[in-house]
Amino acid sequence: MADIDRSIGHRLSSAREAVAMSQRDLATCSGVSQSTIHRIESGLRAASIAELSTLADACGVLIADLQGANAIADQVLCAGRMNDAGTQDLASYMLYAFGVARRLDEMGVAEFA
Repeated sequence: MADIDRSIGHRLSSAREAVAMSQRDLATCSGVSQSTIHRIESGLRAASIAELSTLADACGVLIADLQGANAIADQVLCAGRMNDAGTQDLASYMLYAFGVARRLDEMGVAEFA
């Protein structure tokens, strides 16, 4: 049996709660059963990449956010050297754009030349 990364369940729970969803709401939005969500959040079951993708989408986060590996935010915030509102807006947009690009890569969508 493979090791279960219990921190994924904690991050999923945090992401779900950040958008004010119950496990039942997340199940309805994602198509993943409530019992599966409960087991993932409790650290009793590992989530497949397909489940993580669906759950991440439903919570409005990236798979990398659930895995604890979102270096994009650190890179973007490091690139913005000023503390004004325009810089924060640009950082937010860049996070969104890079997140979309990463999701397309995860789904295997080819680049257009």
